Amino acid sequence: MKFEEQRYRLRQQDKIVGYMRKISNNSVFYSRGGWWRGQKIEYDEIDEWIGLKDKNGRHIYEWDILRYKIDPDDKAYKRGVILWRAKDKAFGILDLEIKTFIPIEVEGLKMFNEHQLQVYTYLFLNPKLKKQLGIE
Repeated sequence: MKFEEQRYRLRQQDKIVGYMRKISNNSVFYSRGGWWRGQKIEYDEIDEWIGLKDKNGRHIYEWDILRYKIDPDDKAYKRGVILWRAKDKAFGILDLEIKTFIPIEVEGLKMFNEHQLQVYTYLFLNPKLKKQLGIE
Protein backbone atom coordinates (compact mmCIF):
# COMPACT_ATOMS: atom_id res chain seq x y z
CA MET A 1 0.00 0.00 0.00
CA LYS A 2 1.41 3.36 -1.07
CA PHE A 3 1.40 6.12 1.56
CA GLU A 4 0.43 9.52 0.19
CA GLU A 5 2.34 12.42 1.71
CA GLN A 6 0.32 14.60 4.07
CA ARG A 7 1.13 18.18 5.05
CA TYR A 8 -0.29 20.42 7.73
CA ARG A 9 0.05 24.05 8.77
CA LEU A 10 0.46 24.39 12.53
CA ARG A 11 -0.91 27.37 14.48
CA GLN A 12 -1.25 28.84 17.94
CA GLN A 13 -4.70 30.48 17.49
CA ASP A 14 -4.15 32.86 14.55
CA LYS A 15 -0.32 32.71 14.43
CA ILE A 16 1.38 30.21 12.12
CA VAL A 17 4.13 28.47 14.12
CA GLY A 18 5.26 25.89 11.58
CA TYR A 19 4.43 22.95 9.35
CA MET A 20 4.21 19.17 9.71
CA ARG A 21 4.88 16.64 6.99
CA LYS A 22 4.00 12.92 7.17
CA ILE A 23 5.87 10.83 4.63
CA SER A 24 4.82 7.49 6.11
CA ASN A 25 3.08 6.27 9.26
CA ASN A 26 6.46 6.35 11.02
CA SER A 27 8.09 9.40 9.40
CA VAL A 28 6.87 12.78 10.65
CA PHE A 29 8.89 15.96 10.15
CA TYR A 30 8.42 19.55 11.32
CA SER A 31 9.56 22.88 9.95
CA ARG A 32 9.32 26.50 11.03
CA GLY A 33 9.76 27.52 7.39
CA GLY A 34 13.27 26.25 6.72
CA TRP A 35 14.68 22.75 7.13
CA TRP A 36 12.54 19.71 7.94
CA ARG A 37 13.50 18.11 11.28
CA GLY A 38 12.17 15.53 13.69
CA GLN A 39 11.79 18.03 16.55
CA LYS A 40 8.07 18.48 17.32
CA ILE A 41 6.51 21.97 17.22
CA GLU A 42 3.84 22.82 19.80
CA TYR A 43 0.51 23.90 18.30
CA ASP A 44 -3.19 24.08 19.16
CA GLU A 45 -4.69 24.41 15.64
CA ILE A 46 -3.91 22.39 12.53
CA ASP A 47 -4.86 23.07 8.89
CA GLU A 48 -4.69 20.32 6.27
CA TRP A 49 -2.97 20.73 2.90
CA ILE A 50 -5.43 20.19 0.02
CA GLY A 51 -2.81 18.68 -2.30
CA LEU A 52 -2.35 21.75 -4.52
CA LYS A 53 -0.07 24.76 -4.81
CA ASP A 54 -1.06 28.21 -6.03
CA LYS A 55 0.40 30.16 -8.95
CA ASN A 56 3.25 31.38 -6.71
CA GLY A 57 4.22 27.84 -5.63
CA ARG A 58 2.65 28.15 -2.14
CA HIS A 59 0.97 25.08 -0.66
CA ILE A 60 -2.77 25.66 -0.24
CA TYR A 61 -4.34 24.73 3.11
CA GLU A 62 -7.87 24.72 4.44
CA TRP A 63 -8.85 28.19 5.74
CA ASP A 64 -6.86 29.94 2.98
CA ILE A 65 -8.65 32.82 1.28
CA LEU A 66 -7.74 32.98 -2.36
CA ARG A 67 -8.39 34.47 -5.73
CA TYR A 68 -9.50 31.79 -8.17
CA LYS A 69 -10.93 31.35 -11.63
CA ILE A 70 -12.87 28.41 -12.97
CA ASP A 71 -11.76 28.91 -16.56
CA PRO A 72 -7.95 29.22 -16.82
CA ASP A 73 -8.40 31.68 -19.72
CA ASP A 74 -10.54 34.11 -17.69
CA LYS A 75 -8.87 37.43 -16.92
CA ALA A 76 -10.86 38.19 -13.74
CA TYR A 77 -10.47 36.29 -10.48
CA LYS A 78 -13.26 35.48 -8.01
CA ARG A 79 -12.75 35.34 -4.23
CA GLY A 80 -13.20 32.16 -2.21
CA VAL A 81 -12.12 30.29 0.89
CA ILE A 82 -10.85 26.70 1.11
CA LEU A 83 -13.09 24.61 3.38
CA TRP A 84 -13.72 20.95 4.16
CA ARG A 85 -17.31 19.92 3.44
CA ALA A 86 -18.16 16.97 5.68
CA LYS A 87 -21.24 15.84 3.73
CA ASP A 88 -19.15 15.51 0.55
CA LYS A 89 -16.00 14.41 2.39
CA ALA A 90 -14.08 16.83 0.18
CA PHE A 91 -12.20 20.10 0.11
CA GLY A 92 -13.57 22.87 -2.02
CA ILE A 93 -13.75 26.59 -2.58
CA LEU A 94 -16.66 28.45 -1.04
CA ASP A 95 -17.22 31.43 -3.32
CA LEU A 96 -17.45 34.52 -1.09
CA GLU A 97 -19.93 36.34 -3.32
CA ILE A 98 -22.43 33.73 -4.46
CA LYS A 99 -21.81 31.28 -1.56
CA THR A 100 -21.46 28.28 -3.90
CA PHE A 101 -19.21 25.36 -2.94
CA ILE A 102 -16.93 24.18 -5.76
CA PRO A 103 -15.11 20.88 -5.08
CA ILE A 104 -11.35 20.81 -5.63
CA GLU A 105 -11.59 17.30 -7.04
CA VAL A 106 -14.40 15.30 -8.63
CA GLU A 107 -14.00 11.53 -9.00
CA GLY A 108 -10.20 11.83 -8.92
CA LEU A 109 -10.06 14.70 -11.42
CA LYS A 110 -8.59 17.97 -10.13
CA MET A 111 -10.85 20.89 -11.06
CA PHE A 112 -8.11 23.55 -10.82
CA ASN A 113 -4.48 23.95 -11.79
CA GLU A 114 -1.98 26.18 -9.99
CA HIS A 115 -2.44 29.05 -12.47
CA GLN A 116 -6.10 29.36 -11.44
CA LEU A 117 -5.39 29.84 -7.72
CA GLN A 118 -3.66 32.53 -5.65
CA VAL A 119 -3.61 32.59 -1.83
CA TYR A 120 -3.67 36.09 -0.34
CA THR A 121 -4.80 35.75 3.30
CA TYR A 122 -6.34 33.35 5.83
CA LEU A 123 -9.84 32.94 7.22
CA PHE A 124 -8.46 32.60 10.76
CA LEU A 125 -7.27 36.24 10.48
CA ASN A 126 -10.77 37.40 9.52
CA PRO A 127 -13.17 36.74 12.43
CA LYS A 128 -15.85 38.99 10.93
CA LEU A 129 -15.89 36.92 7.73
CA LYS A 130 -15.92 33.67 9.73
CA LYS A 131 -18.99 34.91 11.57
CA GLN A 132 -20.70 35.97 8.31
CA LEU A 133 -20.11 32.48 6.91
CA GLY A 134 -21.35 30.83 10.12
CA ILE A 135 -18.05 29.03 10.70
CA GLU A 136 -16.77 28.20 14.18
